Amino acid sequence: MKNNYYLKLSFALLTFSLLIGCSQQNKNNIDFDFTTLKKPKKITTKKEIKNVENNLLIKDLVPLKNKEQVLSNNEFGKKDPFSERDVETNQFNLDFKLKGFLHTEFEKYAIVKYLNKEGTITEESIGALNTNLLPKDAKVIKIDPESKKLIISIDNKNFIFEL
Repeated sequence: MKNNYYLKLSFALLTFSLLIGCSQQNKNNIDFDFTTLKKPKKITTKKEIKNVENNLLIKDLVPLKNKEQVLSNNEFGKKDPFSERDVETNQFNLDFKLKGFLHTEFEKYAIVKYLNKEGTITEESIGALNTNLLPKDAKVIKIDPESKKLIISIDNKNFIFEL
């Protein structure tokens, strides 16, 4: 019975507060004055806007290069299109593969594969003279196990192999 009494009392207070809150007029009327706003002088159409945008975009375009300009900036004949520009590709690059390095107290070795033959070369290795793991007259310039680079000279051209 007490619960029923509290329920009726809370319902009556809620109803009373809603009626009072909704029945009072708001004394703070906000009135907007639209007379101070300026009207647009000219209404542009979509076609006019597109024409203006196209003219602005055309002025910013860079003209295409002609065929001679494009051909003079590009190198042709590379076997590997993803290689760097300075790297030349020849049969030696295709047949020679650097596999790893071995560094001892006395000597630095590079483990290589050339023409399906595997073995080690040193900085004193010369192709066809003291090793068959290099082409004829190819010389090992430097073996650097720390930076994992092998530099080989053939016909006064240096080839750098990295692991």
